[in-house]
Amino acid sequence: MPASLSSRGVTARAGIAARGELRRRSCAVCCALLLVGARVAGGAEPAAAPAVATPSPAPPAPPPERLPSPPEPRAPSPLPEIAAVLPGLFVHGSGVWLQGRNQTAARLLLLEGAGVLAILASGVILFQTGAARDVVGPTALLAVGGVGTFGTSFAANLYATWAPRDGLGAPLVRLPALESSLGYLYVYDPQFPQRHFVTAQLSGRLGPWHLAAGTSRSTIGGSDRLELLGGYRVLGPRGHGAAAASDGSYLEPRVGVSEHRFPDDGFSSLVLEVALEGRLDVERYLPDVHGAFFQGEAGYGRQIFRHDLPGPNPTTSTSLLLAHAGFGMYLGNRAGDGTGGEVELYYDHRHDGYAGGLKVNGLGSGPAGHFGLRGNYQLSPRWGVRAHGEAGSAYVLGLDVVARLGVP
Repeated sequence: MPASLSSRGVTARAGIAARGELRRRSCAVCCALLLVGARVAGGAEPAAAPAVATPSPAPPAPPPERLPSPPEPRAPSPLPEIAAVLPGLFVHGSGVWLQGRNQTAARLLLLEGAGVLAILASGVILFQTGAARDVVGPTALLAVGGVGTFGTSFAANLYATWAPRDGLGAPLVRLPALESSLGYLYVYDPQFPQRHFVTAQLSGRLGPWHLAAGTSRSTIGGSDRLELLGGYRVLGPRGHGAAAASDGSYLEPRVGVSEHRFPDDGFSSLVLEVALEGRLDVERYLPDVHGAFFQGEAGYGRQIFRHDLPGPNPTTSTSLLLAHAGFGMYLGNRAGDGTGGEVELYYDHRHDGYAGGLKVNGLGSGPAGHFGLRGNYQLSPRWGVRAHGEAGSAYVLGLDVVARLGVP
């Protein structure tokens, strides 16, 4: 065989082998690409479904407000409680100062100072003017305000030191549409023989408007009293149809008329009055003191006496200073369900009621008013009890059963 033919055969076989190797590599590359594509396609996430609008959930209710941690006391209990009495009687806020409550101590001391200043100013005015008729009325109101401020400041000093941090109760923030009561009243007055009385009261509230009537009658006759009043609640808790107030503070101007008849003694008393009554929750002035209130009233009355004498019925008249200062605390009503009540210790300057003016030895007997303690408690939203006691020229004790309608 020639050499040229053998070389062509070798070359042809080499070309065939190279083309086969190229086909094998091409197939391997294609298989690898297909395998990678399949894996990518299998691992791809499916297309997201179109979003559907859903209402957002309601925000969660805020957690109940927690009282801040008490400050570090300067002295352990019971030293602050003792200091609230002495030297607290003369330096109001001594007890809370030992408890580390500096702001409360300073504000109580400021309140005491205002009361002392008003008492001293009224004394100077009366001395300089000789208790002139034109100035004695406003000056007496200033003196009563000073004494009342001093007394309520001391009571707040005791309460702030002794009471639990969150108080003993909460106020009503809406008042019932109708409240009625029936009760018994005991009066010990050396000037009159009547001791036992039956009492009844009715009070209605529609929004800010307030109408009330009350009567008392002796079981043996000879003493009957009737009272009517109307008021308008400018701010604070109101009656039927009104929104809830933020706390128990309120302001209410009012007008009233009352008549007290003594047929066996031949005279009667008629009083026309106008007054401004208000309440301030202590928390508004002392932020760390809860569940208590200051109570106050100032007004003017005209008292007319009619005498049962022969001939033309003579009448005499005199003016009445109406003033009230008290300190009280709320009881119960934590859940806002209309139960619970309140209790108040007070001084009242009016003289036309059963208690009259304070009877003491010396020249001070008569001009001053009387002291009292009163309270009420609702055993249920509809039924409750009310009691009060007063000491002046007479001693008075009363107890009533109370029924409420239109309870919020």
